[in-house]
Amino acid sequence: MSASVETNTLSMENINTGWKRFGLGIILSVLSGIFLLLSFPPYGIWPLVWIALIPARIAQHRLFPLKWSSLGESITILVWLGPFLGRLFGTEFGPFFTYLGVLIAILVFFIASERKFHEKTGYRWYVLNGMTGWVGFEMIRATFIPLVATSGFIGYTLASQAWLIQPVSIFSVYGLNLLIIMVNYALSSAVIGWIDSRWKFSGTVPMEKRITRKWLIICGSVLTAWIVVSLIILSGGNASPKMKVAALQPDYGKPAFQDKTTTDISRVEDLTKWASEAAAKNAQIVFTPEMMFNFDPREKYSSELKTLAREKIIYMFLDYTFAMEGKPWRNEAVLLSSDGNFYSPAYAKNHAPPGEPLSPTAGNYPVYDTSLGRLSAMICHDANYTDVARKLTANGAQLISAGLNEFGGFGEQFWTNATFRAVENQVAVVVTSRQTGSAIIDAHGRQKALDLTPNKQVVLTGDVNIGSGPTIYTRLGDVLGWVSLAGMIFFIVFQAIIQGKAKKERKA
Repeated sequence: MSASVETNTLSMENINTGWKRFGLGIILSVLSGIFLLLSFPPYGIWPLVWIALIPARIAQHRLFPLKWSSLGESITILVWLGPFLGRLFGTEFGPFFTYLGVLIAILVFFIASERKFHEKTGYRWYVLNGMTGWVGFEMIRATFIPLVATSGFIGYTLASQAWLIQPVSIFSVYGLNLLIIMVNYALSSAVIGWIDSRWKFSGTVPMEKRITRKWLIICGSVLTAWIVVSLIILSGGNASPKMKVAALQPDYGKPAFQDKTTTDISRVEDLTKWASEAAAKNAQIVFTPEMMFNFDPREKYSSELKTLAREKIIYMFLDYTFAMEGKPWRNEAVLLSSDGNFYSPAYAKNHAPPGEPLSPTAGNYPVYDTSLGRLSAMICHDANYTDVARKLTANGAQLISAGLNEFGGFGEQFWTNATFRAVENQVAVVVTSRQTGSAIIDAHGRQKALDLTPNKQVVLTGDVNIGSGPTIYTRLGDVLGWVSLAGMIFFIVFQAIIQGKAKKERKA
C-alpha cells in the first residue's frame, strides 16, 4: 500500500482519530440545524434550505459509528426544531414546545436506523427513502398534530420567491417539499461519494458512483423542469382582474373578548377612522383581524357600520367572536357590502386549535358573489391547513380574507403559510393580524404589501390580482402528501424485513 493511501485510510480503532470524527460529526449536525433555522423567517436566508441537510448526512453516514449514526439527524432536529417551536409559540407556550422538540430529537435517535438499511441495500434507496421519510412525517403532523399543522413545512422557506413556487398549483406544497429533500439527498450522496474517493473509512459501505450519478441527473432534470414550469405559470400572473385592498392592523393588546380597556364603541370608532383612511387611498375592500369585535356586527352597531360602508363606498370583512355567558361561542367573519348589506351566511372558523371551542356554525364554506369578484373568508388557524382554502376556491372564491389573532411568533411565520394557500389555488389572500404580520398576497403568491413590524398600528394597502379559478391542485388535493406517507410506511416495513434477514444470516 502506498504512503498516500495509508495517509488517507481512517480507522475507528484509532481512538484519537475516532473522537475527532465524532466531534466533527457533532459540528456538522449542528450546522445542518442552524442552516434550517436560518432558512425560515425572521431570518429568511432561503438558499440555505437547498443544502441544509448535507452536513448532517455526512455525519450520519461517514463520521459517526454505526450504532450512533442516528445522532446526526437527532442533533439537527434539536438545533432547528427546539428554537423554532419555542419562538413560534412565544413565552407562554414556547418552553413546552421547545421541550417537545427535544423529545422528538430523542425519539429520532432511538428509532432511526437508515444507515444500516442503506449499507445493506448498497444505498439504492438512499434518496427516495429520505424524501418519503421527511415529507411523510410532514403529512402526519399536518393531519394529526392540530396546533402545529403545516407550520414549519420546509417549502415555506421559499414563500418570498414567487418565481420558484408556482408548480405547487399542480403538485402542492408537498411536491415542493419532496423536491427540496431530493436536492439535499442527491447532493449529499455526491459529496459522500467524493469523500469515499479520497478517504477510506473502516466499517462503511462506499456510495456507488452509478447510483449517485443517476440521482444527480434525475434531480437536475426535475429541478430544471420545475423552474421552467414556474416561470411559465408566473408569466401569465398579471392577466386576472386587479383591485386595491386594505388590511387594518389595530395593534390591540388583546382580542376583543379579553380586552377590558378598549370598549366596543372605541373599536367601532377606530374602524371608522381606519376605513376612512383606506377609502382615501382608493381601497375597495378593508379587512379586519380575527376577534376584532366581541359582538355580531349584524346585531350590534349595525347601523353605524352600514352607514360607514355606504358613505365610503367600501366593502368590509368584519371578524368577531361572540363570547357571551350562556350562549355558544362563535368565531366568525361576515362581509358588509358597499351599499350597506350583510352577506349571508357568515363564515365560521373550521380549525380551532386545542383549547378553543369550535363554532356551532362551522362546517360551511360560503363564497360571496360581489361586484368586485367572488370573495370569501377563512380565519387564523384555517390557513395552517390546506383544506379550507382549497374548498373555498372549489366553491368559486377569487379572494380570501385571513384574519389572524397571533401569539408568540406566529405573526412572523403566518404569511408564509397563507402565501402557499394562495399559490396552491391561485387565489388572492389578505392576512390581517392584530399586532404584527399583515400581508396582501396576490393569486401567484407575490406579497404586494407586507408589514412584520411588531406592535404597530397600520393601514396596509396594495393592489392585488385576484384568482382566476380552481387549479389542478384544487381538484386533486394533497395526493403527494399521502403518497409520501405511504412511502414512509413502506420503507419502515422494508427496513424491518431487511434487518430481519440480516439477523437470520448472522445466526446461521
